[in-house]
Amino acid sequence: MTAGAVAALNRPAIMAARPPMTQWNLNPILNSYSLVAVLTLGLVLLLLVAPSYKRISARRRATLVLLRAMLILLILLGMLRPTLVSTSRQEQSGVIVIMFDQSRSMQLPGATGGNTRWQAQQAALRAIEDDLRELADRLRVELYAYDQQLHPIDFHTDGMALPDEPLGEQTDLGSTLHEAVQRELGQRVLGIIVLGDGAQTAFTPQVEVQQAARDVARLQYPLYTVAFGPVGNSAQARDVVLENLPEQYTVFVKNELTIKGSVRVRGYVNQSIPVSLLIEDPAGNQRTLGPQPVNAREEGEQIPVTTTFIPDTPGQYKVTLRAAEQPGELVTRNNELSAFVTVLEGGLRVLYLYGDLLGEQRLLRRSLDAAVDIQLDDVFVNPNRSGRDMVVAEALRAADFDVVLIENIDATVLGEENNRRLQSLVEEGKGLMMIGGFNSFGPGGYQKTPLADVLPITMGRFERQDPSSTTPVIRDLHVWGELKMRPTERHPVTTLAAGEKNQLVWDSLPPLKGANKVGVKPTGRILADAPGDVPLLVAGAYGRGRVLAFAGNSTIRWWQFGRQSEHRRFWRQVVLWLASREDLAKHDVWIQLDQRRYNPGSTISFTAGATAPTGEVITDADFTAEIIPQDGPRLPVSLAADDDQFAGQVPAVMGPGDYLVELRVTRGGTVMGTARTTFQILDRDVELSNPATDYPLMARIANMTRESGGEPVAAEQLPALMRKLQDRRDELQIEVQTKWQLGDTALDSWLLLLMLVGTLTAEWFLRKKWGLV
Repeated sequence: MTAGAVAALNRPAIMAARPPMTQWNLNPILNSYSLVAVLTLGLVLLLLVAPSYKRISARRRATLVLLRAMLILLILLGMLRPTLVSTSRQEQSGVIVIMFDQSRSMQLPGATGGNTRWQAQQAALRAIEDDLRELADRLRVELYAYDQQLHPIDFHTDGMALPDEPLGEQTDLGSTLHEAVQRELGQRVLGIIVLGDGAQTAFTPQVEVQQAARDVARLQYPLYTVAFGPVGNSAQARDVVLENLPEQYTVFVKNELTIKGSVRVRGYVNQSIPVSLLIEDPAGNQRTLGPQPVNAREEGEQIPVTTTFIPDTPGQYKVTLRAAEQPGELVTRNNELSAFVTVLEGGLRVLYLYGDLLGEQRLLRRSLDAAVDIQLDDVFVNPNRSGRDMVVAEALRAADFDVVLIENIDATVLGEENNRRLQSLVEEGKGLMMIGGFNSFGPGGYQKTPLADVLPITMGRFERQDPSSTTPVIRDLHVWGELKMRPTERHPVTTLAAGEKNQLVWDSLPPLKGANKVGVKPTGRILADAPGDVPLLVAGAYGRGRVLAFAGNSTIRWWQFGRQSEHRRFWRQVVLWLASREDLAKHDVWIQLDQRRYNPGSTISFTAGATAPTGEVITDADFTAEIIPQDGPRLPVSLAADDDQFAGQVPAVMGPGDYLVELRVTRGGTVMGTARTTFQILDRDVELSNPATDYPLMARIANMTRESGGEPVAAEQLPALMRKLQDRRDELQIEVQTKWQLGDTALDSWLLLLMLVGTLTAEWFLRKKWGLV
């Protein structure tokens, strides 16, 4: 290979293919020959009216006429603007781009022969080395290695400078292909050849593979792909992969938790694979459930795995689904997957029974569902349905409820046995609240039931509303109109804000729409009323339990008028007080991670904050956060205020393992609370996690350029592809047209002007010399 040929690798080659073809034509001013003829005729006529030359000799007269004729010819030439058009065929600069994979996945076994994919790829490149030298005589060959980035490779006369081994940590085929194409924009690309195993392992690719291929197709560049490695169902691609396990769970202590994941099996069809659940409790103690066998019936089948456990103490748990390592399995780091479980203490079970689909039920359920320490079971008791008392009985037996809420259910619908059961539950220490309605309290007939002794209110003998929906409402049993609810004393239920702000919050809430008329027992305690001394919220006790009677049923209006936080706070405090769990109304310090499993090098962001027992956001305290590795010193994390919370970011330099984020909130040297949450940096080699080559992806992106000639090819077909690209050099022949027109350049414009001026000057000089002027 000559030095000139080597230089041709890096500069365009443009050479004439045959002598140019020329053609002369005229381009008159204003595109009008008639105008030129008229102007020329006028100039010729001027010769006829020229001054008399009788005093000079005929020779001198002929000289002057000739000069004037030359002037007319020059002007005519300028008006006709002669044009020369030359057409020639030239060879355009052509480029061939070759990209080969140098990521660590190429260390995996190839398709046959015991060689690695890297060795097979190197052999394929060496097989076309001579063809590339020949192509480089007339084309530019760009050779690249790719992993997470694009790396130019020198191509010299003595061969390619290939890396010794593939060491790339990730593969970003889409971004590197896009970059290689961008470098050749405006060039005539005869072909792009991509060699590799089709792995796309980059955590955050800038350009997806399909998008890069679409860009190549749009530019009409042919893309050829050459894949190396075993196909997905090959015995060499044996692998067991744990998938689809959620990153985190939340459950109440002593409640059953169902863990669901799946196992994808390649190469082990009809073989029993044991899968176990490893549980690590907050103290670090470990136990194993299982194993349970899974059996794949077809290649690549995804088999669901379900197991359960009951956490017996609150705190942070780690659960890991693990499949046993199988003989001949190349990659084992993907045989397990972990999730984190937050087990809440003091989880309260609330049963909410309601008799119509109006009133409080819809938004009350939403408010209680928003409390992470309250588990709500709601049951619609249809008064028109037979067996409705059995529905209530089944609901009461379903779980060990801490609090029961009843809204607008007639005593006869509830049933006598259920009334006695509710009385016993309150006597044993459970909480009960009855909410107002047309069929609550006296109008609901409760004055003749066991609950009459339980409720802290009095009901008249004749207070009775017919439960039939067609019977008109007895208006005397209710207080109508808007009722401004106001607390009568400080109490955990009615504390919506700290100090004097509490009354301001109550004053700002929308009024209720009507209420039941109720009397108050001597043992009852009015917590809230309306102007005119109308009791609205009455507290009492029965046996070891607590009871509330709420005459209203329209706090839903608070939510509708944008006071959702106050609505949630009120109903949460109602439940906590009824359950005798005011201790849960403490400072709530929290940390929130968007996810719990991260790939190495990922940015890990979190938010944190704290709220007071009244629900107010705490911002005037000191917030400090630290990262606690499994081994090693604590690492401080800076926090930045973000409205009513704080945002933090964990350094992305940590290795695989489990880490704790700890938040501590202090005020005046006193610790107000701490919170911890766990996250995991995955110990998974993404380059070696999937031993199968993605032949479908390589074929798909090549076929996207089929209209331009692109296609997937086997490594053995590369020499033939080189010959095909050699034959495509004729496509580089293009017609080049050049045009010259009088007056287009400064040189010929000045020459024409000088000739005109010279002719006029010579004619004037001779006339003066001969005494004609």
